[in-house]
Amino acid sequence: MIKHFLIGLMIAAVMTAMIPSSARTQSFTVGTSAQGSSGYAMTGAMAKVALKASRLRLRAMPQGGPTVTLPLVNQGDLDFSIAVSFVARFGVQGSAMFSAIGPLDDLRVVAALRVLPLGVMVPRDSDVKRLSDFRGRNMPTKFNTQKIMGAMMTAVYEMGGMTAEDINGFPTPTGERAVEDLIAGRIAGTLYTMDAGLTQQANAKIGIRYIGIENNEENSAILARHAPGAVIGMIEPGDAYAGLDEPVNVIVAPFLLMANKDVHPAVVRQLLEALHDHKASLVASFSGFDSFNPERMYQEVDMPYHEGALAFYREIGQLN
Repeated sequence: MIKHFLIGLMIAAVMTAMIPSSARTQSFTVGTSAQGSSGYAMTGAMAKVALKASRLRLRAMPQGGPTVTLPLVNQGDLDFSIAVSFVARFGVQGSAMFSAIGPLDDLRVVAALRVLPLGVMVPRDSDVKRLSDFRGRNMPTKFNTQKIMGAMMTAVYEMGGMTAEDINGFPTPTGERAVEDLIAGRIAGTLYTMDAGLTQQANAKIGIRYIGIENNEENSAILARHAPGAVIGMIEPGDAYAGLDEPVNVIVAPFLLMANKDVHPAVVRQLLEALHDHKASLVASFSGFDSFNPERMYQEVDMPYHEGALAFYREIGQLN
């Protein structure tokens, strides 16, 4: 009986191996920020499309953002990660918040997914009118778990003519916790993703509005020091942006999908084809994908691309 059972297992294994890989579901992990973040929502939207279109199962792994997930991708503990372009570049270079661990040599770019809009939000009834009005108020600092947010808030303070010494620092581990502190009235304002689910929650609970950032050479230079590749851009009101009633200047930067170099090229190609061909489904799951441009998934970002991605972009004519 045992002999027959073993033979049966062998036959089953052979039959499974004969099934084309395109007909089998394969699972892969994607590092994101915490639940409620736009990165987490993006991964959920991509997972629906990938499973339906290519039988790839993407599993979101919420962590402390790309400063945590990119090293995990680099060492092969995660397959993919969502990351803002300048954070990914810091990781590849081994600079800024990655200087202690050095260059992440096994990271590869897969695609430019969409534009990340980061706005300075305050309660709707706040008397804050400009960045300099945060002087002397409780504001988030430290961001020990999400160091990039600390760098971004430093840029915000500098664009308001301040340093961390000019505000009452309120230590917080992540951007998500800062939004929770804003809702609870513990801080006067914070920088966060404008189209995230947590932003919608904040608007529903306390009502929010945004403090504009002056688009001038001085502020652009400040931003370039802390977040190279990010720019000051205008966001128009829309369903995706809770609390936005009029156009406002905010910080914008490309959101990238990164991968370990050893993820099979065929897997990367399948995923890219699914994303490229199903923008409407992505937007239906997460409105932030409205800024996703399937014809500009390849962009010059001064980082190496995954070989599977390069092959796909050559195939569809985005790369010569």
